[in-house]
Amino acid sequence: MPVQLESPYLDRNVNWLRGNLHAHTTLSDGASPPEEVLADYEKSGYDFMALSDHDLLVPAEKYQPCTKMTLIPADEVSARGPHILAVQIQRIVPPTVDRQKVIDRTNAQGGFAVINHPNWQDHFSHCPHRLMERWTGYTGIEIYNGVIERLTGSALALDRWDRLLGSGRRVWGFAHDDSHRSTDIARGWNVVQAADRSIESLCDALKNGRFYASTGVEISRIAVEGDTISVTAPNAQRIRLLGTFGKELDYRDASQATFQVTADAGRYVRVECYGEGVRGAWTQPFFILP
Repeated sequence: MPVQLESPYLDRNVNWLRGNLHAHTTLSDGASPPEEVLADYEKSGYDFMALSDHDLLVPAEKYQPCTKMTLIPADEVSARGPHILAVQIQRIVPPTVDRQKVIDRTNAQGGFAVINHPNWQDHFSHCPHRLMERWTGYTGIEIYNGVIERLTGSALALDRWDRLLGSGRRVWGFAHDDSHRSTDIARGWNVVQAADRSIESLCDALKNGRFYASTGVEISRIAVEGDTISVTAPNAQRIRLLGTFGKELDYRDASQATFQVTADAGRYVRVECYGEGVRGAWTQPFFILP
């Protein structure tokens, strides 16, 4: 039975811009000052960046002259509860115990909130799932957090994402370094479809899911027509189509794949691309319209 897919992606050629929204400096618990962190990311080929020190709003305008990258203001709300990234804000967001207030106050400033490293720590539950199910108004979660590679827990949180999506939530998947030292840089990033490099254009794309998350696989084309998804990822070796709650529906051992989606996929589908080693990339979900 044919279905109609709702895609977050644009069907015209636009810039693909690479960026990281989660990085720390010596202003909180990072190992390097802001100028060095920005220089490292610029040398790595990034187009946009956020210095998101803990419970501190680093003034983007102060450091913008140091770099060609677009700097987006952000604050990792950390004290007194699970960590939440407050992006595109003008004022620091108080770390209230009630994290719903953190999300609401971020949105009230015109920004957006991302739940950080939900599978961190030895219990794999830095952010209990019952809280993510209870909270409303956040834009997404970190499906990959690079610093957790060298800490306890899991850097990946695809399981949490599929649980939320499968229950009917619409949240996007982000990949971030959460860099605290130079060896954390360029582990995970977001590649955005944006008209230009302005904060407004980049954040509009991030809020609306016009990006994919990556740990090293590049996606050059994402196209949707009716019930069919086509993805091209030049350095991918396998491309998978997943349905509701993470069920594999189909795959191709190739760098290009076209999938026809049927109604038995459930609420949504998404595409994963895997290359050498642990390199991967994840599209945002394509929702199946009723």
